[in-house]
Amino acid sequence: MTETFFPQDSVAPAVEYLRARFPVGPTVGIILGSGLGGVAERAPTLASIPYADIPGFPVCSVEGHAGRLVVADRRGLCVAMLQGRAHRYEGLTLEAVTRPVAVLAGWGVKTLIVTCAAGSLDGAEAGSLMLIDDHLNVMGDNPLMGAGWRGLGASRFVEMAQAYDPALIEVAERAAGAAGLAIRRGVLAAVAGPTYETAAEAEMLRRLGAQAVSMSVVPEVIAARAFALRVMGLALITNRSGSVSDRRVGHHRVVAVAEGRVELVAALLDGVLSHLAEAPGS
Repeated sequence: MTETFFPQDSVAPAVEYLRARFPVGPTVGIILGSGLGGVAERAPTLASIPYADIPGFPVCSVEGHAGRLVVADRRGLCVAMLQGRAHRYEGLTLEAVTRPVAVLAGWGVKTLIVTCAAGSLDGAEAGSLMLIDDHLNVMGDNPLMGAGWRGLGASRFVEMAQAYDPALIEVAERAAGAAGLAIRRGVLAAVAGPTYETAAEAEMLRRLGAQAVSMSVVPEVIAARAFALRVMGLALITNRSGSVSDRRVGHHRVVAVAEGRVELVAALLDGVLSHLAEAPGS
């Protein structure tokens, strides 16, 4: 029998709370990274719920993460958009960090879109977009480790060779083309943070094959795949990782760059959601 993870007593109360408000839950979830919360305000809102009101939801403590779950009608789809995320560096376990993914899966979400701010490792300019087609987990941790996550049907031994759905990547590329947006594919490295990378660390990640680096996304993707969710990942480049010349790097600047690209990200996601509304399984 397949072992199951994610503790039911930490997730079920949140699922029950959300089902009481929306018995027919969303089928698509979107996690909006640093500075990208404004994407959730570009569509008719059905509800906006502070994370603090949802039982067991981790509360965000970082600038650029509003900490609200927005339920919206977007391109004819009921979509759950998370304005911000919790991070490992905030002192949380990865079980807590990825608990919102377990809640979304329990609520009925089948497709998860994860977004983040990221540092480029290959010279890509701030403000550019990268579709994540693979990742490197160099956090030294995994949300499926330990015996805590049990009871909700998530598998522990998860195949990750195609964690990012190839069909969704192609959909996003077509949506970008239709919107006149430049986009590329790349590998995202995930580090624990909260410090930015040294020049040597950035060089190591480049040699390992990553094009960008972030302090998030990968734990959520692992959790999503444990629940057999389809996953699409989008990184917004906000700085150059490990660059001695890029002395302005800091979280305030990262958030500012991301906020300046909200319309661009919203346009891309609208194109993806339009496709999902027309052809949910493709």
